[in-house]
Amino acid sequence: MKYLVVGGTSGIGAETVRLLAGIEGATVVFSGRNEEAAAEVAASLEPDRRRRAVFVRADVARRDDMDALFERVRALPGDLRGAFNAAGVADGGGPLHGTPSHEAGEEGFDRVVEVNLKGAWRSLCGELAIMAAQGSGSIVNCSSVAGLRTADSLSAPYTASKHALIGLTRSLAVEYAPHGVRVNAVCPGVIDTPMLGGMREELLADLHRKNPAARIGTPAEVAESVLFLLSDRSRYISGTTLTVDAGGLTGAL
Repeated sequence: MKYLVVGGTSGIGAETVRLLAGIEGATVVFSGRNEEAAAEVAASLEPDRRRRAVFVRADVARRDDMDALFERVRALPGDLRGAFNAAGVADGGGPLHGTPSHEAGEEGFDRVVEVNLKGAWRSLCGELAIMAAQGSGSIVNCSSVAGLRTADSLSAPYTASKHALIGLTRSLAVEYAPHGVRVNAVCPGVIDTPMLGGMREELLADLHRKNPAARIGTPAEVAESVLFLLSDRSRYISGTTLTVDAGGLTGAL
């Protein structure tokens, strides 16, 4: 059996690679643009798990890269049991970068949509083709609490892309249920990932203060939720969103 993590070289994606590599007999294919970061992820694994982690350099914004990624996935033995689409960017101006949305221009908007939405679509098309043919599989898309409401710290294009990803998740869950394929989304709150590196200190402090747990989540905590949705323990769950934010969405965040 095999698993795929698109965007598995850092943050939540990297932690998911580490968890999946611990499944007995599983091969984990993970992709990303940064080969050095991929080497660090592999080096963090135990030797026996490292041998079962296969990195493929691929940019979700490039169709030829994604075609090559899925050629590699198909070439490996076993069914594709699960896939996690974690690639994402938070460009597009807005409070995160201190730029009003109307001044950010189209380049940032296009980049966010290209990666967060169209990149997920490219990933999903490859995954669904394989899973529908084999008659089983589970896919998890990485949305955000910003995809369920809005977040005053994040850009409008980012928020729009994450809302759209949830719509895509729900639609595909219905369409592919007869093929034995489940599609869900995980919606993290404020998580300690490289994406926070560009956040202004006052915004970060405010998000920390607002969270009911008075702390920022870890990538590992989200990865555990992803593992649940990929596993047979959630076999009757599809088309849903799992919020991982310590109650922030319910509270004041």
